[in-house]
Amino acid sequence: MAAGIGRFCYRHLPIRKDVALANLKLCFPEKSDVELETIIEGSYVNFTTVLFEFLYFPKFTKENLKEVVEFTEESQHLIDSALQRGKGLVMISGHFSNWELMALAVGAFSPKRPLIIVHPFHNKAVDKIANRYRSLLGNSPVPMANSIRASLSQLNSNGIVALLADQSAAKESAPARFFGIEVPTFQGPASFALKTGAAVQCGFLIRKEDGTYRVDLREIDYADLKDDSEDNVRELTQRHVSLLEDFIRKYPHNWLWFHKRFKHVPAFQEVLREVKSK
Repeated sequence: MAAGIGRFCYRHLPIRKDVALANLKLCFPEKSDVELETIIEGSYVNFTTVLFEFLYFPKFTKENLKEVVEFTEESQHLIDSALQRGKGLVMISGHFSNWELMALAVGAFSPKRPLIIVHPFHNKAVDKIANRYRSLLGNSPVPMANSIRASLSQLNSNGIVALLADQSAAKESAPARFFGIEVPTFQGPASFALKTGAAVQCGFLIRKEDGTYRVDLREIDYADLKDDSEDNVRELTQRHVSLLEDFIRKYPHNWLWFHKRFKHVPAFQEVLREVKSK
C-alpha cells in the first residue's frame, strides 16, 4: 500500500520533486534524466514506507521486532565493545531507508537506554505522538535545542547518544565535502565525541527484497585526533559525512532527496531555478 501511494504521489502529487531533482543533478551529474526520475520515484516510495511503518510502532515488541529488523551479532558486538571502554557512544545516522525504525531498533537491542536528539515537528500534537512512538522500546527523545548539556551528561555517564546528521546546517557552519560539494554541516556529533572520548558509529537500515531490514553499523576510528580542536572536529565530521555518502551512492533511492541540503550552495539555487523553469 505504501509503495502504491508513493508512486501515486510521484505521478500526481509531486511535492518538492523540483528540490529532489536539483539535488540529484548536483550529486549525480553523470546520470541521465531517466535514471534521476527513477531515483526520485524510489525516494517517494521509501518516504511513504517510512510513514506507514512508523504508524505500526505501537504493535512492536522487543521480540517481534526481531522478525523485521536483523540486528546482527557484529553490530551488537560493536555497541557492546564501545560501551566497555566506558566513555559512551555517539551513534550517527541520516534520513536513509527507515531512519525512525533504525532508532527504535537501537533502543530495543542496546544494553542502555539511548538519548535520541530530535527536531521537533511544528504541530505540537504530531510532535507529542511522534515522541511517544519513538520512546516505546527504550529511547529517550530530547529536542535539538536542549541537547548539548543532556548529550554531554549522557556520554560522561557511558551512555548512548543517537542523532541524524544530514540536514542543512546554518550558513556560517563549517563545511564538509558531500558529493564533492562544500556544504555547511552540523559539527555537534564530532564535537561531542572529541570532548568526551566517546566511540563514534554510523548505522543504517538496509531494506531487503522481502521488506525486512538488516542493520549495517560501522565504527569510525579517530584515534589519530587527539583533542577537540576546530580542525579535528572538521576532520571527524568529514569522516561520518563521507560514510553517509557511500551508502547513498550504493542505495540512492533510500535517501530523502526532498530536503534542501544544499540550500546555501549557489550552484544548487541555479540548478533549482533551471528545474522550476521547465
